[in-house]
Amino acid sequence: MNALRYDYRDVFGAAAMGLRVRKWMVALPGVSAGLVWWSLCGWAALIARGLSPALVWNVYGPVPWPSLSSLGGILPATLWGLGMAGAAVTWMLAFSAVGRVTYQQLKGNDFYSLAEAWRFTLRKWKALVFPPVLLSAGGGALLLALFVLSILGGLWLPLWGIVFPLGLLAALSLLYLVVVLAVAITMAPAVVASSASETLETTFELFSLQSSQGKRMWFYTALSAIVSGVYAAALGFLLGVGTLAASWALDMGQGGAVGRLLRASLGWSPRLAAAINGVPGVLDSFLIGIGISPAMTHRSYVLTPPASTFGGVSLALMFLLLLLLILAQFVTAYATSQTTAYVVLRQLKDDQNLLEEDLEE
Repeated sequence: MNALRYDYRDVFGAAAMGLRVRKWMVALPGVSAGLVWWSLCGWAALIARGLSPALVWNVYGPVPWPSLSSLGGILPATLWGLGMAGAAVTWMLAFSAVGRVTYQQLKGNDFYSLAEAWRFTLRKWKALVFPPVLLSAGGGALLLALFVLSILGGLWLPLWGIVFPLGLLAALSLLYLVVVLAVAITMAPAVVASSASETLETTFELFSLQSSQGKRMWFYTALSAIVSGVYAAALGFLLGVGTLAASWALDMGQGGAVGRLLRASLGWSPRLAAAINGVPGVLDSFLIGIGISPAMTHRSYVLTPPASTFGGVSLALMFLLLLLLILAQFVTAYATSQTTAYVVLRQLKDDQNLLEEDLEE
């Protein structure tokens, strides 16, 4: 069993435990599934909007990130919402699987396998998904109550003295539920991974965390996010520098056959930078070292001889794998930090050492 100090130093140093290929392999199935589902729903939403597949490809690429203004209509917005919700669920499952490996690692079991982690996580999926659903339903009920009270207060002025305190109570309760919902999104995977709790137990534990250890929990969460982001950014920087160094070493400039293959690969790669900030080629120029140019310029290289197309697709798959590795690094570092944070918080909150518990598998 690992020795913990039961303060912020445990959380700060926990992210380093995520720098393991074995944990990347635990996170990659969930990260990949979430990205695929996101892409499928994004394409379906844009096609339902009336765009042709060719236009979706040229503008958004294989991993769309459309803006809200481009999703006019109920059906496209619903499909895009399903994509975001499905991606969130798969990522929470990935966080929980990595958290389970971390929990076993903290207990001294360094041989806990990928299959065991995902078997446990899939068996406990309800405890991960249903608490946010229950909290959202409660928030919806409070919103409805606020709407009804506002009508009563507006139509029957003699009831205003009764309606106002009830409305204020409903508004404060709604705000509290929103905070606990944020706790569910950030901490539920760690709670389930560390305590093997069911849906109601997880929900009550989220309220308990916010009420008794709220400030410390949010400090630990912010620390986990910052440290995990630094680790993921460092990995991305190293991968980008390595790719750029290789391009210089092999003379992959604007000219030459290999340079054409690189530009062809950009037509098949996810254009996340262009979708997010509307500046096509920013991510590509950082990773590959070629000048910024419009997405359509890159996609014109798709119409090349079969050998160039095959090479471009192969390189695009490599860039996609690098992207998945960066995402997996963030997931592993964050899940490791949050799981350690929950073990610390549980000790401080309930004087209960979860590392001494013999939990079910």
